[in-house]
Amino acid sequence: MEFQDTTEIFHIHMSHSRKELLDIIRVFNLPISNKNDKNKKQLQDAIVEVVRYLSNITPEDEYFFVNSKEELIDYLTKPNPAKTLTIKEKTDVMLIAKKLIGYSRNGYYLLPSGYMDTIEVYKDATYIAKFPEIPSVRKAIELINLDPKLRDRIEMVIPRRVKKQLEKRKKVKQQNIPLYIKHGEFTLYFD
Repeated sequence: MEFQDTTEIFHIHMSHSRKELLDIIRVFNLPISNKNDKNKKQLQDAIVEVVRYLSNITPEDEYFFVNSKEELIDYLTKPNPAKTLTIKEKTDVMLIAKKLIGYSRNGYYLLPSGYMDTIEVYKDATYIAKFPEIPSVRKAIELINLDPKLRDRIEMVIPRRVKKQLEKRKKVKQQNIPLYIKHGEFTLYFD
């Protein structure tokens, strides 16, 4: 890391949590002392001060997907992409997702206790499709896209961070378990 003042002062968006700021310091090896003793505001100020004087950073492709100092500043000044919902909004999205999953698992039948028409189904599905970081939403949209009554498929744009996490999980599930076969005579005793 080389230091030189190449950037004017920027402000970190408030949606970035203290924990995420600590992750940024760790991942990008920012030279900030006593980082665990600082509150969120102090961490923000320290990161701004250090990043201002950096000439370059180490590219990172696992979590933040940042390859340059300018991309890091851009990431920090914009709202945190993972924190777009309030708790109430997330609860509402989860309820709609569960309702859509229930509709799907019940054979896509329109019932008075659930959905009365496909327009309502499509409207709910397109609303929750904006939040693909929630696993229930991804499952609901996957099931709704199998509904023979819907003419248009619902598209979800899954963030790169979520795609990476899903790929890691898929690799873990697909790991081969070795199978050992032994030939010969074996005697089993049962007590």
